[in-house]
Amino acid sequence: MKILLLLLFAVSSALASVEEDWAVIVSMDAGPERKPTNVEEARDLAKAHFGRHSALIERFLKENPNDPRAFDARLRLAAIQAAVGKMEDRQSLLDESMRSLQALERDKSATLSQRAEAGFRRVSLLMQSLKGQESDRRRDLVAAARNYSIRYPGDRRAPRLLVEVATICDNDPPLKRQLLDEALQASKEEALNRRIEDDLRRLSLLDKPLALKFPTIQGGVFDIAKQRGRIVVLVFWSAEAAPSLLWMEDFRRALVNLPADRIEVATVNLDKNPNQVPTLLKEVSLPDWPTACDGKGWSSPLVRELGINALPTVFLFDQKGVLRAVNARNSYEPWIRKLIAQPNAP
Repeated sequence: MKILLLLLFAVSSALASVEEDWAVIVSMDAGPERKPTNVEEARDLAKAHFGRHSALIERFLKENPNDPRAFDARLRLAAIQAAVGKMEDRQSLLDESMRSLQALERDKSATLSQRAEAGFRRVSLLMQSLKGQESDRRRDLVAAARNYSIRYPGDRRAPRLLVEVATICDNDPPLKRQLLDEALQASKEEALNRRIEDDLRRLSLLDKPLALKFPTIQGGVFDIAKQRGRIVVLVFWSAEAAPSLLWMEDFRRALVNLPADRIEVATVNLDKNPNQVPTLLKEVSLPDWPTACDGKGWSSPLVRELGINALPTVFLFDQKGVLRAVNARNSYEPWIRKLIAQPNAP
C-alpha cells in the first residue's frame, strides 16, 4: 500500500510539473515583461525572450514527446523561428519555419483543426517572407488563400487569411475590395469584422486627396495641403509596440539614401502620455518629425477616422496630396522612387 501511494504521489508530482512547464510556455507568448526604452534595447529584449521561449519549448518536447500539446508546442517553435528570421533578416530561419509548418500540416495524426492552423500559418508566413516580391507573387498568394478556404471549408482562419493577403493588393483596389468582401461575408468574428471595416475605410481613401490637418506636440499644426510638391510619409506608431520602434529606426537609416529635400515625414503617436513623446523621440534618436499625440490611443478620432488597426501603419501621399498607399510599411522606398520619377513630378 505504501509503495502504491508513493507511486501515485510521484505520478501526481510529474503531472503537476508538466502542467507548470506548459503554463510558463504559454505565459511567454505575451512577450518580454520589461518595456524597451530604445530601439537597440527592443531588439535585445526580443532576441533574449525568443531564445528563452525556444529553449523551454524544446525541453518540453524532449521530456514529453507524446503530450497532447506537442503539436501546439511545435507550432510555437515554428512561429518563433519565423519571428527571429524576420527580425534578423535570415531567410534560412524563415525557410526552416516553412518546412516545419508544412510537416505539421501533413501530420496524419493531427486533427483537421490542427492541420488547418498549420496551413494558415504557412500561407501567412509565405506572404510575410516575400518582402519586396509581393506584387510578383500576388496571384499565387491570392490563390493560396482561396485554396485554403476550399481545403478547410468553414474554418475561422479562412477569412483572416483573405484579409492578410488583401494587404498586398493596394495596387489593385478592385481585387483588394473583393478579398475583403469575401472575408467579411465568411467571418463570424466581431474583432475581425471591425478590422475588415477599418481596411475598407482606408481603401476608400486611396487615390484621393486627403484634407489632413492636426496639431503637433512641437506646438505647430501639420497641414498636408501645405506640403504640395513633396512626398509625404505619415507613420502611425507607439513606443509600446516594439515593431514600431524597430521600423522607425530602419526607416531613419533608409532616408539617407533617399532625396530628403523631396520628402516630408510626419507621425501620429498612439501612446497615452503626450508629454513624454518629445523625450522619447530624443531617446531613440529619431528626427523631430511633426508628431501628433492626443493621449487617446486607439480611440483617437484621427486614428478611428483613418481606419488604423495595426502598428506601424504607413500612409504615403504623392506631390499633389493624393493618398497613394495605405500599407507602405515595406514598400515606401520603391513607391518614393516611382513618384519622383513620374513625368509630372515637380
